[in-house]
Order: sequence, then C-alpha cells, then structure tokens
Amino acid sequence: MSQRPQTRDPELTRARILDAAEALFVEQGFSAVKLSELARAAEVTKSLIHHHFGSKEQLWESVKNRAFERYFTAQMAMLEEAGEPDAALLRSSVEAYFHFLRDNPDVVRLFAWTHLEGDNHCGELDNQLVGAGAEWVRQAQWRGLLRQDVNPTHVIAVFVMTCTQWFEAKCHHEHWPGMGSDEAFLEDFLKIFMEGVVPRG
Repeated sequence: MSQRPQTRDPELTRARILDAAEALFVEQGFSAVKLSELARAAEVTKSLIHHHFGSKEQLWESVKNRAFERYFTAQMAMLEEAGEPDAALLRSSVEAYFHFLRDNPDVVRLFAWTHLEGDNHCGELDNQLVGAGAEWVRQAQWRGLLRQDVNPTHVIAVFVMTCTQWFEAKCHHEHWPGMGSDEAFLEDFLKIFMEGVVPRG
C-alpha cells in the first residue's frame, strides 16, 4: 500500500499516528507491535514517528495519556470544584471511574496490556490524579469525615483496582452463577466500600 501524501499540518499527522498506534496497541499490546507496522497503519514514515514521538516507548506513553485524559480532566475538575471534603464526593469519584471504564472498553484493554506486560511506568496523569485523590481523602480524615486508621492512597487504590478488575476480567466472571449487571455490582460495591471508610460509631 502506498503512503498517502504527507500533510503539512503537524497536529493532524500526530493525531493520525496516535490513532493508528492506539488501534494496534489495543489489539496486540505494546511488545508485539513493530514500528514498521505502526508506520504502515498510519501511512507515514518511521522517521516521522521518531520526529513526533522520539521512540515507540514514548508513543506508547502518549497513547496511554490520551486515552486517560478525558477522565483525568473531569475528575480533577470534580476535586477542584468540591467544597469541604465529604463522603459524597468519594462515592461520586467511584461512580465516575466505573462508568468511564464501562464506556471506554479500549481503555480497559490498554490497561490490561500494561498489566500483562509488566509495564511499571505510571504516567504523569495517573500519578497526579492519585496524589490529588489521596490528599482529598487525607483532608477528609483530618475533619473526621473518613476513618483515620487507613492509608489515604490505599483508599484510592481499593476502588481503582476493583473497578479496573471488574471490567478487565468481565468475560470470565460474568458467567458466574448469580452474577449481576454492571450497575448491580457497582451498587453493592459502594455499600461495602463506603461502609468501610466512614468512621466507626
């Protein structure tokens, strides 16, 4: 297949490379995709990929960040616009992340590939959001709104890992006897999780 004429718009070229890379990474993971395959799918030269992203590894990081960016932006806005910390905001954060994964199965597959391939590089957006969430939990603990005997980062980790695993392994557990729908699971998880983080009476 011949390459399409190179566009003079660098942003369009960058977006085309990202689109092609995301499709390939979602299907095959990071390790299996060759740079020549990426160039062919995006209809650009390998040198152009290097020009925009530097390396396959940096392109992979850009794909992950772009996939996560919409949720990151919405969640950071939720934290920044919130008034005094309360349990309702924590509940809303769980619901927002769960629904983001439900509505973006390609992101779930990207996350699954990072786990399968032992990708231990946490992106800047990921670190920033977890840090902001943990700080919000810490402030709520200081105010007596959440129990103080748990690590704030662990509070964030519990709901992130539960939601992520629910969708990553859904093809397996959805056939378990008595397993409910996405929303039924979310409702039950919130009962257990929220009961576990509020102060003991």
